[in-house]
Amino acid sequence: MSEPTRRPARSGLSRVTVVADDGVPLAATIEGPRDAALTVVLVHGHCQDADSWDDVCIHMASEVRLVRYDQRGHGRSGSGEVSSLTLDGLAHDLDAVLRTLVPTGPVVLAGYSMGGMVAMAYARLYPAAIGARIVGMALIATAASGLAEQGVGRYLRHPAASMLHGAVARAPRAMEVSKRAGGRLCSLLSRGRDGDSWLRTAGLVLSSTTSVVAWSRLLAAFAVLDESAALAALASVPVVVAAGTADRYVPIAHSEAIVDLLPHAEFVRIVGAGHRILAECPDQVASALGRLLGTLRPVGGPLQRSAV
Repeated sequence: MSEPTRRPARSGLSRVTVVADDGVPLAATIEGPRDAALTVVLVHGHCQDADSWDDVCIHMASEVRLVRYDQRGHGRSGSGEVSSLTLDGLAHDLDAVLRTLVPTGPVVLAGYSMGGMVAMAYARLYPAAIGARIVGMALIATAASGLAEQGVGRYLRHPAASMLHGAVARAPRAMEVSKRAGGRLCSLLSRGRDGDSWLRTAGLVLSSTTSVVAWSRLLAAFAVLDESAALAALASVPVVVAAGTADRYVPIAHSEAIVDLLPHAEFVRIVGAGHRILAECPDQVASALGRLLGTLRPVGGPLQRSAV
């Protein structure tokens, strides 16, 4: 992949803190013009943070306002009570981000992997917002259901997974140390392997700053994932679904299943891309987002043309 074409620096970049409904601080970044006609809220994946969208943001049109935040238990955000580390809990945090940072105006939600699941959970929990505040959605390398039935996800229901979750619940500090050590080992063993090798990905996940409790609790949530009902709420807005054809962690079949339930959605197959699609093909992800935004831009308005 060629080096990204750098765009001029965005205006008004700032780092802020959003306070979730239960008091947990959520670290967020806002960039782009304050008077933008449209805001895109980017939701990151499991064991990542808002910075995972950096390469995509480079390619986004400069007149669009972008909001990113670290989900609870990730990055610079707090964790809160263990019981809040669920997809529903993360969706409520997304609502707090929207209420605080984008109180008015149209919004497009873009969710990668777990972020897509959170966006779908938001649609289920706040259906009145879809079409009113949320005017479009991008679901990238994600699944609505059946995650434990294909690919690496089959291990989510393995007996060893239950043992792991139990160990984290009993001794979180010791397991945190073990997680970080496992990450260093996987990273060492993955040197020289391809960019989407399971060892490399495991090393990135285990070495991340995501707490071992959040890591474990959300893995358990993935095992029983079913947001199929949420897709009905998205029938009223433009949707783009994008996935890599070589994704072994959330196979493209999951995206195909989403499109089956959303026949009006644009389906973008990125040939040869693995699960780390934001880093591998940021220009193609941004291009798909740009086309989605293009369908929402008013004729003759300030966002009529896409700069993506």
